[in-house]
Amino acid sequence: MRILGIELRRTAALVLGVLTVVVVVGMLQWGPSTKNSAAWSRQWSTMAEWVRFMLMIAWPLVLGGGAVQGLRDRRSGVDELFGSTPRPRAHRVAWTLGAVATALVAAYAVVLVVGAAQVVSATDYFHLGWLPVTVVGVVALVGAAALGMGLARLVPSVLTPPLLAVGGLVLMSFGLGPEQAELGWTLLLPSLQMPVTVYASVPAAVSAVQLLWFAALAVTGFLLVLRRWAAVLPLLVAGAVAVPLMPMSAVARDEVAAELVCVEQLCLTRAHEHERAALAGPAREALRLLARLPSPPTSVREVAAAVRGNPERGPESTDAVWVNLDDFTYFRREPLTAEQVTAYLVAGAGTRTCYGDRIPREVSREVAARTVMTAWLTGRVEPLPSFRAWLGEDIDALTERAWAHLRAVPEPDQAARVQAAREVQAACAGDALTTLTGGAA
Repeated sequence: MRILGIELRRTAALVLGVLTVVVVVGMLQWGPSTKNSAAWSRQWSTMAEWVRFMLMIAWPLVLGGGAVQGLRDRRSGVDELFGSTPRPRAHRVAWTLGAVATALVAAYAVVLVVGAAQVVSATDYFHLGWLPVTVVGVVALVGAAALGMGLARLVPSVLTPPLLAVGGLVLMSFGLGPEQAELGWTLLLPSLQMPVTVYASVPAAVSAVQLLWFAALAVTGFLLVLRRWAAVLPLLVAGAVAVPLMPMSAVARDEVAAELVCVEQLCLTRAHEHERAALAGPAREALRLLARLPSPPTSVREVAAAVRGNPERGPESTDAVWVNLDDFTYFRREPLTAEQVTAYLVAGAGTRTCYGDRIPREVSREVAARTVMTAWLTGRVEPLPSFRAWLGEDIDALTERAWAHLRAVPEPDQAARVQAAREVQAACAGDALTTLTGGAA
């Protein structure tokens, strides 16, 4: 242990560990990883996956840092002196690499502690599926340091560290984007795809194959430091085993996280059970307002969306108010008020929008119809925030005419039209605005 302490003080291990913590935590705290339910601070699985995603920066950094460490003996002019001693080279190299590995493991642990301190108060859904993802990340970082040290031994030039760091960044770029993710070999990269949903996780089979690959990478780096020409053999063997076994996708649906848990009239996924206390009141109020309909919904049910945001959707049953908590940015730094949550649940008479990333030309008509349906329930014509920036005048004009047509008919007919429009909106088939106006608009 005394030797390990000396190596920690005299090598770049501590500096490399501190840089890793600063870069990873800094990017996680002030980047896209703080948004929506897939934020790194909200679920255990997404925390582990976000840290792995940030290896796209940390791994090249460690690769270059390992190369700097690999040049230490040559820079100090003691390479030949140490080579002439009877002590096996592997003993001395093992302590150096051990110091670097210790610093990197500690750095990874610090990042996880920062994330876990936030996750533990944000969710009640705990599982151990995030641990294999984390172990692979740690081994990948250690492997990067060993590989950098080994390559610097083979090519002892001051240009080796920056070239390895830049080359690592280029290599990581091949794993970005959904189209690249479809290429099986990208699963051999240390970084994962950006997490987009809490209802998906990395299968254990993927982590097992990746662990084999990065362990072989670390062994190869160690052998390169020893200048053993058989150094590439572990990597070739691991590649021959890993590539055929690697699944085509790095994520699979987490059925446990997506399981609905119903209490009274509010059904939430197991991953979001922690939000029940905040949503129960708005859900009851929304159902009370919707009870004015001839066939009102009887429950509020969460949608376990496979992607983040507001994708195009198919038909949904009218016996419930379906809600995707990411649709109205429920997960944000400043919590929504109960009134804001209720307003979202009641919007469109308790239906979700049909448009997704591809916004149709007739979006103004849908927004106007949803505005009128909401106004009939609440008794107040209030503009919905959707597309107000550039379609506000069109939406207001359509809303005004439709509201006038709806109010001109008897109360029972109004209720029947709103009910019919709600069914059209829930099915995403037809024009809810035409239904509201009886074909007059």
